[in-house]
Amino acid sequence: MRICQVVGSFPYQEHLEGNIVNEKYHIGGVERHVFEISNALIKRGHSVSVLTSRSPSHKKNHEIEGIEVERLSGGIKIFSGTIPFQVFTNLNPTEYDLIHAHTPSPAIADLACIKGNSKVPFILTYHNNILMESNPGKIICSMYNNTLGNLLLKRSDLIITTTKSYADKSVHIKNFKNKLEVVPNGIPIERIDTSINENRIKEKYNLPIQSKIILYTGALASYKGIEYLIEAFKKIVDYSKTTYLFIVGSGTLRKKLENRVHALGISDNVFFTGYVSDNDLFYFYKACDVFVLPSVSEKEGFGIVQLEAMAFKKPVVSTNMPGIKDVDEDEIATIHVPPRDPEVLMNAIIKLFRDDELSRKMGENGRKLVEQKYTWSKVAEKIEMIYKKMLT
Repeated sequence: MRICQVVGSFPYQEHLEGNIVNEKYHIGGVERHVFEISNALIKRGHSVSVLTSRSPSHKKNHEIEGIEVERLSGGIKIFSGTIPFQVFTNLNPTEYDLIHAHTPSPAIADLACIKGNSKVPFILTYHNNILMESNPGKIICSMYNNTLGNLLLKRSDLIITTTKSYADKSVHIKNFKNKLEVVPNGIPIERIDTSINENRIKEKYNLPIQSKIILYTGALASYKGIEYLIEAFKKIVDYSKTTYLFIVGSGTLRKKLENRVHALGISDNVFFTGYVSDNDLFYFYKACDVFVLPSVSEKEGFGIVQLEAMAFKKPVVSTNMPGIKDVDEDEIATIHVPPRDPEVLMNAIIKLFRDDELSRKMGENGRKLVEQKYTWSKVAEKIEMIYKKMLT
């Protein structure tokens, strides 16, 4: 099959090597999803091209690991991205057997859908709702969802979501169940080396070997609920002075979070690492005793980081938000807690600290869960079946 993937941003080689190309050129879970699924589809014998936006200092056309990438420049700047009107001139739907777009994004999926050809199936993966917290942002989101966003959903021949509960909860896609399929995210488990030195982080930060580590990794953004983890951690430090919290990632909330940590008097036990490469991130997963995803908003549609922690056989504590809870709906590797509740979050973490056998068993279950359900080869197989269904 000839497949065109359409996404707002797409990794450069520098991203794959663990470097930042441009702080304003965001590469997160959605963008990595498109890279991995494109790679997996190529391995299954398909031809994959990616249409995306361009970082100003980079080439328009190039190839990454067999994926042809065309990057569009210019367009109207809006919030964190641009609206690349070059889609109208650069996308020729008849060159492909199908088009597979991904949202949320800076309107590139909408433009590709408008440019689409009725003879070429248009598939949309709806990763999460488009949400902004400022009043102007809320107004813009509402206007978009009621106009272009709704048109995009109506005109898509098929909509993919990563979890069923998110589809049921989302006010925007729950009315399109007649053309909805669920395909989860995945991780490149074959590239994750779990035999690395588990003490490297403790040695680097001069921590006692017997100390406990709680890990959060992701954007430092309000929808992630990190402030509630910090409040819970304050209570945990009162219980155990040799417990440490590592907050791995970058974002606009860093200073505010650091100030809160200082005000609570726990600065000696909390480390803000900033951005780290994937290879370095693996050492944090290896070192931690518990991984926590405290997200509080529907902007978190899945939480791939849960899978990465499970790959390292680490027990997970996450909120029971739609989407997040579906990753391990039977709670064989995860303790689900309500969002914005530091007390319950604290109790879940301490429960794992007190019960080594439970932590070990959850870790083993998590690794098996990832191997059985969340590898990219298994995800690509499901995507391929959907493609074939659309072409028959």
